[in-house]
Amino acid sequence: MVRMAIDNLTDRLPAGFLDLAELYEARSRDVMRLYRQGERTLVHGDPHLGNLFVDTVNGDRTGFLDWAVIAHAPGIRDVAYVLSASTPTDVRRAHEDALLLRYREILAAHGITLDADTAWEQYRLFTVYGWVAATCTAAMGSKWQPEHIGLGGTERSTIAAVDLDCVGLLAERLGP
Repeated sequence: MVRMAIDNLTDRLPAGFLDLAELYEARSRDVMRLYRQGERTLVHGDPHLGNLFVDTVNGDRTGFLDWAVIAHAPGIRDVAYVLSASTPTDVRRAHEDALLLRYREILAAHGITLDADTAWEQYRLFTVYGWVAATCTAAMGSKWQPEHIGLGGTERSTIAAVDLDCVGLLAERLGP
């Protein structure tokens, strides 16, 4: 599906899309191995805005729909996915450091230690996971969601991947 996106969408997406897409396509199995590293917990796996709901009957609580890709992975995977693919770029840029700190503080309050460097590297790595999900959705045109939704997520996550130098991280972690 990433190949479909390269073939059909590159000219409609921001700078950096093609570099990440070609690297991911060439090394996807190696990237998948990186996703399996680190402490794991239960993750939703697909926490984009379309899978959120607000329960107004029980006090405006937010929850997730569509648990089809539930997984056992580092928890920051869902954090990176939401911030990179569903959060407006200017909001992500302005608040990502504070949000990652808050995430670590909540973990710490429950006896879980996640140091800042590991959190940052995992955040960058799992931004690629969110990018892949958005890119695959966009590659399907309007078959899974309206096309503009997939393109929007791919645009936001591509910009995030460029901001966070995800290509550089993958090159460093994967080697030649």
